[in-house]
Amino acid sequence: MSILKFLQSVAYKKELRCQLRLFIPFLLGQLCATGMGTVDTVMAGLAGTTEISGVAIGCSFYWPAYLFLAGMAYAVTPTVSHILPSKNFSLMEKSLFNAFLFCTIVGVLVAVLLALSHLIFAYVPSDEKMIEVATGYLYFVSLSLPATVIYNVLRSYAEGLGYTKPTMYFGILMLVLDIPLNYIFIFGKFGMPAMGGVGCGATSCFINILCAILLYVYIKKGKFFKYFKPKEHLTSRFDYKLLKQFAKLSLPIGISRTIEVACFSVAAVILSPFGPTVVAAHSITLNVSGLIFMIPMCLGMTITIRSAFCMGTKNWAKAYISIKTALTLNLSLFIIYASLVFIFRRDISSLYTNDPLVLAMASNLMILNCIYMLPDSLQCFFLGVLQGFKDSKVIFIGTVVSYWIVGIPVGFALAWGLFTSKLEAYGIWIGFIFALLSACIIYSTRVRHLFKHKKFPKLLAQSYL
Repeated sequence: MSILKFLQSVAYKKELRCQLRLFIPFLLGQLCATGMGTVDTVMAGLAGTTEISGVAIGCSFYWPAYLFLAGMAYAVTPTVSHILPSKNFSLMEKSLFNAFLFCTIVGVLVAVLLALSHLIFAYVPSDEKMIEVATGYLYFVSLSLPATVIYNVLRSYAEGLGYTKPTMYFGILMLVLDIPLNYIFIFGKFGMPAMGGVGCGATSCFINILCAILLYVYIKKGKFFKYFKPKEHLTSRFDYKLLKQFAKLSLPIGISRTIEVACFSVAAVILSPFGPTVVAAHSITLNVSGLIFMIPMCLGMTITIRSAFCMGTKNWAKAYISIKTALTLNLSLFIIYASLVFIFRRDISSLYTNDPLVLAMASNLMILNCIYMLPDSLQCFFLGVLQGFKDSKVIFIGTVVSYWIVGIPVGFALAWGLFTSKLEAYGIWIGFIFALLSACIIYSTRVRHLFKHKKFPKLLAQSYL
C-alpha cells in the first residue's frame, strides 16, 4: 500500500468515527421524538374516538407550522459549523444572536396565526365536540411555539459545534415526561381536571417550555460551551447584514420542509375517494417509510455539519473525504434496512392490521417502498451537503420541482388512470419515486458542479467577506 493510500485510509476511518459520534445521538433523539407522537396518539385514543380525532385535526395545523420553524432554526447548524474552524467566537455569538432574534420574531407571528387557525372550522361542517378538542389543542401548542423555536435554535447551535448529545438527552427527557403528563392532563389525575385530547396539547406546551429553559441553562452553564464564548464583551450584537444572511438561508429551508410534508398530505386526499382499504394500506406503508426515514435524515444532518465545517477552512479535499464517507455509510445502511423491509414486508404489515385486503395491498406497497428508499436516502444525503454549503436557493427550487411539478402530477395521473388503468395507491407511490429521483438528479448535479468548479454558493461566499 502506498503512503498516499495509507493516509487516505486513515483519514476515512477517522472521518467515519467522527460521523458516527454525530449520527448515533441524532438517531436516538429522533426515535424519542417519534415515540412522543405515538404516545400522544395512543393515549388520546384511550380517551375516546372524538378525542383522538380532535387531536389529529389539531396536529394537521400544528405540524406544518412546527416543521417550518424547525427548518428555519436548523439553518443555525451550518452557520455555526462554518464559523467554528476559524475560532471566531465573536462572530459566532453575533450570528447566533441575530438568528435567535429572527427565529423568535417569526415564531411569535406563526404562533398567533396558529392560535387563530381554529376560525377556519366555522366554515367546515364538523362534529362540535371534535372541533372543541382541536381548538383547545391548538391554543396550548400555539402558546409554546416560541419556546419550541428557542429550543430548536439552541439545539442547532450545539449540533453546529459538533455536540449532538443534547439532542439525545433532551429527546429522552421529553419522551419520559410525555407519558405521565399525558396521563395527568388527559384523564385528570392528582387534582387536575380531565382535559381529554386537549391534555395532549397541555402536555406538549409544558414540555416545550420546560425543555427550552433547561437547554438554555445547560448551554449557559455547561463546561463544553464555555470554550466557545468570546473573550471580549460584545457591545452591539444586532447586525442587519448577519440577520439578512440568516433570513436568506433559513426561510427557503423552512418553506421547503413545509411544502414537502404538504405533498404527502395531498397524496392522502387524492386517495381518499378510493375507500378505506386503499387509504389504510397507503397509511401503513407511509408510516413504515416515515420511521425508516429517520436513518437517512439523521445522516443528512450529520453531513451538513461535516461539510459546513470543511467549508469553514475552504478545504475541498477534506470535504470530499467527508462526503464520500457519509455516502458509503448511507448506502450500507440502505442495503440493510431495505432488505429487512422487503423480506419481512408481510410481517411488518401484520403489526398494523388483520384485514386480509389491507394486509395484501400494504405488503405489495412495501415493495415499492423499498424502491422508494434508495432515492430517498440519496436525496437526504445530497440535501445535507447543500445545507452545509448554505445553498438554500437550490434546495427550495429542487423541493418545488420534485414534489409539486413531478411527484404529485405523476402520482395523480397514475392513481386515477389518466393515461393508463387506475393504479390507485400504487400510482401515488410511483409518483413519490419519480419525485425523489428528480430531487436526486437536481441535488447531485448541483453538488457535482460545486466540486468540479470549486465554486461557493452565493450565501457561503458572502460568509467569507
